Amino acid sequence: MMPFTVVSIDDHSLFRTGIELIVKGAFRGVVFASFASLGQALEMLTAAPDIILLDLHLPGVGGHDAIPLLRLRWPGSRIIVVTSVQNDAEIARAIEAGGDIAILKSEAPERLIGAIRDLAPRAREASRSTSEGQSPAGAALTGRQLEVLGYLREGHSNKAIANRMDISEFTVRGHVQLILKVLQVSSRAQAVFEAQKAGIL
Repeated sequence: MMPFTVVSIDDHSLFRTGIELIVKGAFRGVVFASFASLGQALEMLTAAPDIILLDLHLPGVGGHDAIPLLRLRWPGSRIIVVTSVQNDAEIARAIEAGGDIAILKSEAPERLIGAIRDLAPRAREASRSTSEGQSPAGAALTGRQLEVLGYLREGHSNKAIANRMDISEFTVRGHVQLILKVLQVSSRAQAVFEAQKAGIL
C-alpha cells in the first residue's frame, strides 16, 4: 500500500508539532509535512497531499481565501479546517468555500483522527494496520506515550518517569498531557483506569 500524505498549514509551530505527533501515532507509514503559510505550502509541495489540515487565520492569505486556491491546485485533496474559531458563520463560510469538514482545536484528538480516517481511503488501511487489536485511543498513542502510561499505572512521578526513560521532566509532562487528552480524562488515575478498560494496558 502506498503511504498517504497529510499536510498541516498553520502559523503556530507548537500546534503543528503536536498534530504531527498525533497523526504519526495513529497511522502507520503516514508522510507528514507542515508549513506556516499557504505560500510556503504551494511553493514547496509538488505532489497533491491526501489530507490538508488548514488553519482559518493565517498570515498573508487567510484560510477562507486559501481553500479555493487549494482546490484549484489539488482538486483531489481533502481539506479539514482546523480552527480555534467557534463562530458558526465563519465555519459555514469555510465549508461553502470548499472545506470538507471543520474541527475545533479544543476537540479531542480522536475527532481529528476519525476525520482523517473517514476522508482518506489509504488512511483507513494504515489505521487498521496500526490499530489491529487496539482501541482507537490506543492507536492514537505513540510507543513512548504507551510506555509513560505503563509507568503511570505503577504510580511513578513525572521526575521518576523522566529518570527511567532518560528524557526531560518537561517531555514527560507533555506526554502525560497528550495521554489525558486522547483518553478524555482529567487525572492520571482516570487515565490508567480508562486505558485498562479499553485494553491498552
